[in-house]
Amino acid sequence: MKTTLLSREVGYGKKDVAELETASVKVQLIYDKTLFMLHSHIPASLWNAMIGVPYSVISSLYKGNGEDGTVFQKWIQGPAGWKCIGCERHCLEQGDSEAEAGTSSDQRRTYTFHNGRRQSLILQAVIWSLYEKTLLLHPFLGTEAFLDGEDLETISAYFVPTYVNDVRFRELNKPCKAYTDTNIRVFQEWIAAPDLVLQWDGGMTEGRWMTGVFTNQAKFAGLGPYLKDSAGKRTYMEAYVQ
Repeated sequence: MKTTLLSREVGYGKKDVAELETASVKVQLIYDKTLFMLHSHIPASLWNAMIGVPYSVISSLYKGNGEDGTVFQKWIQGPAGWKCIGCERHCLEQGDSEAEAGTSSDQRRTYTFHNGRRQSLILQAVIWSLYEKTLLLHPFLGTEAFLDGEDLETISAYFVPTYVNDVRFRELNKPCKAYTDTNIRVFQEWIAAPDLVLQWDGGMTEGRWMTGVFTNQAKFAGLGPYLKDSAGKRTYMEAYVQ
């Protein structure tokens, strides 16, 4: 069933907003915790091959850093509830002073999109692997497990199965999507997002209804819904609580 909007505004129920506020912070803390663990234990050569970005940079990417940037988590409200499929970073950068001469410093700051999909998906795969291994070995790990009980509940509820091969999906006969970046390939379970048709002054756009959740310094910072068409182009919309 498709939802049709006649303006670039998307309504969210109070319960959904409350859940996303809490869940996004829990997800962010697991991102930060896992990233720090990886940086602390894997050799620099493997870090560079997997992540390709210095820890000082990517740590800021996942945490957000005040006025200069926020983490943008990507959520889908699918058949099994809200699921987080990864995150990106959105940041404010100074515009070209000559091209924008005569404008104030605030006006010269432009909203810039940074993807970081490769790092996000690798991190998702690591977290899911840790989750499965912890469940399997939990009786033997006791209090030594990296993921505690709340972490496991959060991952089970909100993360999407993500692997570096598609063997598990073929075994379970589940649909998945492959993401390839240079020599790294990641497979993630396909979550059906609601179909959306947006009719507005610029015409009609059809695609999947995605929900962006902004976090900054492990705090909820707002919703950023968008429509993603078949070519991957995004149309951002306004969110309101109904």
